[in-house]
Amino acid sequence: MTGTATVNVGEVIERARLNPVRVLCVALCALVALFDGLDLQIIGLAAPSIAATMHIPVGALGAVFSVALAGLAVGGLVIAPWADRLGRKTVLVAAVVTFGVFTLATITANTVTTLLVFRFLTGLGLGAAVPCAISLASEVVPARRRAAVAGLLFAGFPLGGVLAGLLGSALLPAGGWHSLFVVGGVGPLLTAVVLVVALPESLIFLVSRRAPRRRVVRSMARVAPDVSVDPSLLVADARDRAAGAPVGRLFAADRRLGTALLWTASFVAFGVLVVNTSWAPSLLAPLGLPVARTALALALFNAGSVVATAAGGWLITRYGARRVLPAAFLLAAIGLVGVGALAPSAAGVASAEVLVGLGLGCASSGVIALAAVAYSTAIRSTGVGWALGIGRVGSFAGPLVVGALAAAAWAVAGVFAVLAAACLVGGGAAAALRPVRDAGPSSRSPLHEGAA
Repeated sequence: MTGTATVNVGEVIERARLNPVRVLCVALCALVALFDGLDLQIIGLAAPSIAATMHIPVGALGAVFSVALAGLAVGGLVIAPWADRLGRKTVLVAAVVTFGVFTLATITANTVTTLLVFRFLTGLGLGAAVPCAISLASEVVPARRRAAVAGLLFAGFPLGGVLAGLLGSALLPAGGWHSLFVVGGVGPLLTAVVLVVALPESLIFLVSRRAPRRRVVRSMARVAPDVSVDPSLLVADARDRAAGAPVGRLFAADRRLGTALLWTASFVAFGVLVVNTSWAPSLLAPLGLPVARTALALALFNAGSVVATAAGGWLITRYGARRVLPAAFLLAAIGLVGVGALAPSAAGVASAEVLVGLGLGCASSGVIALAAVAYSTAIRSTGVGWALGIGRVGSFAGPLVVGALAAAAWAVAGVFAVLAAACLVGGGAAAALRPVRDAGPSSRSPLHEGAA
């Protein structure tokens, strides 16, 4: 690639051979996603012990579960966009340090108010970090592999839950709940050091923002060292330089219903997923199922979710959203009913949690994969961002609702039945989407967006 004509930076990424730096970049970004799942899981495992330490009813921790999710939403919607101005790496490192520091600070909390503040700030960092990680990882791989990379990154979330479950089973009996937050805080801080040293900035970002030549040269030398082109000739696509489309375009007349249905499915998928990971230990403990046993069941839940999350995007492409998503939601509903009905049997709960993990893992990643193909290039980032944002709102609202049910002394089986009913609503919304035929330029979006 030589000469005086300009060269599209995307072509450089396409032609460059896969090298250790790019693999490391994806791996580090996946590690950030793993900490998201780890953090949400450890607060659920620690909740009964925290409530006992602070002499408060477990139901009062519903606000603690939700405040971190509120921080996730704020971090994603308000802070993460700064990565488009300051750089993906800069904001990512700052966000990882933030949630590492405040996860570690949680061990000093001795009042509910302090706990709420620390959990919100932890969520703020996580909410900013995960979108930055997804953006950076997707910009160092060829376009044809971006969907696969996004799936792998989403698989980091349940994998973090698996790790948390195993850690909880090992550490809770010996070191108490504080030990979980020590691991959950020190890990991100060490990772932040590695990010500073080893992570390259996105070459596509640098070119699109017309960064100083020395920064472009440095990034290109790491990301595409085998491609010979003058960095001063690199240009970005016009759509990469343009400002994001307004949210109102998601509700144009020809896609209004589809967007609403997509958001409904996202709200349910992420909401029920977080409720299950955060509330299951507290709900099942009074029935005689020790938290350590629940931790193992949730490890199986997350193991199933890892597999299904990684496969969700591929399944949507292969079989269509109207087949895959309703089936995934139905599987989760069956599993949730099973959890409530089979407790306190450790084996029964573990088996049911595997079904929940498979169903919700596929549903959550499938919804985001669908959002990525449902909207045209001009509004794709807005569509995906808001689909995730609505999912975070569900993650925030779900624990509050279950907290209210627990405070009202609902039977555990009834609480899980409500969660199962919510999954049926999500599945119904997905089934009502238009058929997906997204194989080429003339294909029709599942949201029927016409020419936009």
